[in-house]
Amino acid sequence: LCLAAFFAAFALQLALNGYQARAVQQVQDDQMGNFNAISRFQGGVESSISILEAYRWENGETEEMLEKLQAACSTSNAWLWRIRSNMDGLQNVSDEQWVLYSAVDTVYQTYTGLLDELENDLLSGNDAAASQLYYAKLVPCGDYLSQYTLQLLETAIQDSQTTYTTISVLNER
Repeated sequence: LCLAAFFAAFALQLALNGYQARAVQQVQDDQMGNFNAISRFQGGVESSISILEAYRWENGETEEMLEKLQAACSTSNAWLWRIRSNMDGLQNVSDEQWVLYSAVDTVYQTYTGLLDELENDLLSGNDAAASQLYYAKLVPCGDYLSQYTLQLLETAIQDSQTTYTTISVLNER
């Protein structure tokens, strides 16, 4: 009877340890998924910026550049959606992180609108207007987008550190 009680208590302890590990690990995995989504979004944005920087306005391969640009934007769109869904699923998302996400989303919508204008200008053969749009509006907008995205990542990491500290203390108990 004592041996059965010992094994029952041992099994209960193992189950409790497994639950704690999953609960703690799941929160950390969710946060890491959010970091990954933000980083991948930033990569898509940086890719589109570098594609535009490498384009030769006088005699560039417009169709090839536009295809690469659309691929980079498609990647960014997917990861921006993923950031939102990750933030909805996280437990402790600060107000600052939500504000930065809103800023990223708003600036990205403006950025993609400017990219659409640029594409229309290039396809209509109006390279001078496209070049002017790029230097006057797209470059500053892309810079703001990169800046806000990096701030969003930093804030997500700081929020994660606070959550990790809290969860670690609870796990130790």
